[in-house]
Amino acid sequence: MKEIPNIKNDFPDSDLDERAQNYLRIHKRRYAYLLSIVQQIRKKISEDAIRILDIGPSIFTNLLKENFPKDSILALGLDNEQSRGGHLPMQIQLNEGQFFRFNLNDAQFREKWIQIPPCDLVIMAEVLEHLYTAPTLVLKFLHTYIKASGYLIIQTPNAASLKNRLSLLFGKNPFEMIRENAENPGHFREYTTKELIKIAGKTGFEISHFECKSYFNPRNRFEKIYMSTTNFLPETFRDGITMVLRKI
Repeated sequence: MKEIPNIKNDFPDSDLDERAQNYLRIHKRRYAYLLSIVQQIRKKISEDAIRILDIGPSIFTNLLKENFPKDSILALGLDNEQSRGGHLPMQIQLNEGQFFRFNLNDAQFREKWIQIPPCDLVIMAEVLEHLYTAPTLVLKFLHTYIKASGYLIIQTPNAASLKNRLSLLFGKNPFEMIRENAENPGHFREYTTKELIKIAGKTGFEISHFECKSYFNPRNRFEKIYMSTTNFLPETFRDGITMVLRKI
């Protein structure tokens, strides 16, 4: 596996900007875990080159290109310039022929669906919570573009995490207000494990792997203690959900 903390070495012309550095600092543990999941699934699919689609292009898209050089790495998301930020620094260039512009909220309109080459593996990490369209419609859209017996990996925050439960216990809403920014409105809806399992069953997928994990890097001593605490509690108290679905 590529060493995630040394990713800055991949950009010799200039360092990552401050926003990208901060984002990577928080998500590098999640990237490492997600990459290990992709590697496990990749071995199951084929010895030949495959097609992988990363939804919501980010630093992770670049990691896919480096770790799977023989495979075709595609990306789907909003307009390139609109989606720039800490998760997608300017140093990462997306080839026009491998980047598909599409707002997943438009999955509810069949006439707006675009043409995407059939993919063996689709990754939708930290995206679902940013959509206002029903997740069943989004997964039905993706189901169409996944090859028979292909895989879909979903990562999303756990709505029932320990910190969210504690916030509600003390009368505080754990979810941020929708931002006054149509291009980056924040989280519309977070999901529980039971909800995601139910959604998968309605959209033509079977669950291949399901796990709750606290994989966001702690930013201070309090967060380190919190993360350690969640390790001793049931999985459903942890901060992140990873679900691997197989098309049926």
